[in-house]
Amino acid sequence: MVVPNSLPADGCCRVGKVLRAHGLKGELKIVCLAATPDQFRHFYRVALAAADGRMTEFLPITSIRGQGKQVILKLATIDNRNEAELTAGMDVVIAADGPAVDPDRLEHYRLPGLPVRISQSGQLVGTVVGSFDNGAHQVLVVQADAREILIPLVPDIVVEATAHGLLIDPPDGLLELDEAAADEGR
Repeated sequence: MVVPNSLPADGCCRVGKVLRAHGLKGELKIVCLAATPDQFRHFYRVALAAADGRMTEFLPITSIRGQGKQVILKLATIDNRNEAELTAGMDVVIAADGPAVDPDRLEHYRLPGLPVRISQSGQLVGTVVGSFDNGAHQVLVVQADAREILIPLVPDIVVEATAHGLLIDPPDGLLELDEAAADEGR
C-alpha cells in the first residue's frame, strides 16, 4: 500500500532499486546501490519510494537471499506477483536515523568513525575504521593508536551498539593477543 511520503527525502537513505517482480509470491528483485547484498541481510524493514514522492510505510522483510550482485526480497503485505510488479522502478530506502535494522544486527556501512569502548570500564579501545566478512561473521577493524585491532562482530563480544558508539565485552586475552601479534610483526 502506497501512502503519502511521511518522511522528507533527506530523512531516508536510498539503498537499492526494485528491478522487477520475482516469482509468483510477491518477491522483488533488487539491485543494490548504497548497500551491498551482504548489508541487506542486516535490514529488517525498508520502505519503497516512488519518483513522484509517494512512499510506502516501512515494511518488515520476511525473507531475503542474494542472487549475485542483486537481492531477492520478500516484504510483508506484498503477497503476489501483481502487487510486486507495481513496485518496479521504486527506490528501496531505510530511515537515515531510525531503526532500519534489527537491534541484534548492525548497519556495517555506518560503523566507521564510531568509538569502541569496553563495557565494564568505559575505557576507549579505538575507533572503527572498517569491517569485513571472514566467512563466519563480520569482523570490526578498530584503529587503536598506531595499531589495528580485529574484533569479531558477534553478540557475545559487541554487547551494545548505538549511533554514538559500540560497547564490547572482550574475552580475556583478545585485546592482548592483538597487541602481541603487532609486537611480533615489528
